[in-house]
Amino acid sequence: MNEAMVTGRMSAQKKKQGARALKRSGLSASEAINLLYDRIITEGTDWLTGPSMPSETRWHQAANFVDSLSKPRESRFDAMSKAEIKRDRLTSKGLM
Repeated sequence: MNEAMVTGRMSAQKKKQGARALKRSGLSASEAINLLYDRIITEGTDWLTGPSMPSETRWHQAANFVDSLSKPRESRFDAMSKAEIKRDRLTSKGLM
C-alpha cells in the first residue's frame, strides 16, 4: 500500500490538548485522521461543514463525531484479577 503524509497547521496549545484527548481514547493522531478521512469518504463533508447549519450546530456535530472515535482497547488481561495478571506475566517470563 502506498502511503501519503497529511500535514496540518494548528496552534501548539490545540495540538497538546488534542494529543491528550486522543491518548485518553487510546488513539494516535494518525488513527484519528484515518478515521476522519474514512468518514469523509463515506459520508461526504456536509456533517462537518453543512452550509445551512448554524456554526454552533456544526461544532456540536463535530464534537460528537470526535467523541465517537473512542474505541476501547481490548486486552487478554481485561477479565483477569490483578493476581492472575501477575501470575500470567511471571509465567510468561519463565519465573513461575
